[in-house]
Formats: sequence, structure tokens, C-alpha cells
Amino acid sequence: MTYLSIIDAWRLVFNMRLIRNKRRALSTVVTTAIMLTAVAAIGTAVVAWSNTNLRTFEFNLASSASDKTNKINENLVIENVVLKPDVPLPLPDHPAAINITVTNTGTVGFNVTQIQVSDSSNNIIVKDANTCAPNCSATGATILPKSSGWFYYQFGWSSNKIVTIQATTVRGTTVTTQAMHP
Repeated sequence: MTYLSIIDAWRLVFNMRLIRNKRRALSTVVTTAIMLTAVAAIGTAVVAWSNTNLRTFEFNLASSASDKTNKINENLVIENVVLKPDVPLPLPDHPAAINITVTNTGTVGFNVTQIQVSDSSNNIIVKDANTCAPNCSATGATILPKSSGWFYYQFGWSSNKIVTIQATTVRGTTVTTQAMHP
């Protein structure tokens, strides 16, 4: 080996080190950029997810609070219960029935969803209040504040037996009263 060949060999090794070092520096920058991009993407996804959950929770809390407040302000009274007797012929046949008036004394409107009528002889009817038309004054069983709605159902009641009437609203408020034919 000559002196020049040794120098050429050292130049080759030195140049390889420079090339290798340049690649390392470039890969460090690229790796750092990839990591920063990944952290930014994950951070954005977590923030978006938490905002969605927060808005859902906020909506549920607001609607629940509103519903509970409206339920507190929902006051209904069952009154003017009339037990109509069965009218025999020669008049037009009118089976025994019950006429019920529900009055809203509260500050919010409500929907009557169900009216249950029963007596001590286990004669029970449960009616969806929306199906009483045309025998109702409450349109869709909605009763506005400071107003009344009446409901008329066929009900074969017996004399000298207590009749229990129960009205239920959409929000779950239930009011019960009793009546008896004289």
C-alpha cells in the first residue's frame, strides 16, 4: 500500500461518516415532525370528543331540569264526574257511561295520556286519552293552563259501588279521585 492509497482510504471513510451523519440529522428532523403531527392529531381528536360529550351532557341536564320544573308546575284536578245510567228503549239506546272533567290549575300545559276507571267489582277500563275523540273536548288530550278538558267513556258501573278515576300525564303525574252514584 502506498501512502496515497492510505490517504484515499481515509478520505473514503471520512466521506462515509459525513454522509451517515447527514442522514441521521435528516431522519431526526423527520421523526420529530411525524411525532409532533401525531400528537397534534390525537390532541385535536380528544378535544373534539370531550366537547361533544360536554354538549351532550349539557343538553341532557338542561332538558331534565326543564322537565322536572314543569312537572312541579303541573297541577291537575279531576272534577265533575258524572255516572250516566243505562237508558233502555224506547229512547235511543245509551249504555252506561262516565263523564270526567280534568282541569289544569297549574302554570304549564300538559297532555293526559291515560285515564283509568275502576270500581270495587273489578270492572276496570284503561283508555288512552288520545283515542276518546269525538267524545272529548281536549284536542289530542292537551289541556292548557287555566282550562279544562272532558272525557266520555262507556263504563258499566254498579249502584252503591265506589268508582275510582285515575288520570296520568306525559310527565308521569297521576291524580286519583273517587265517585259514587247516589
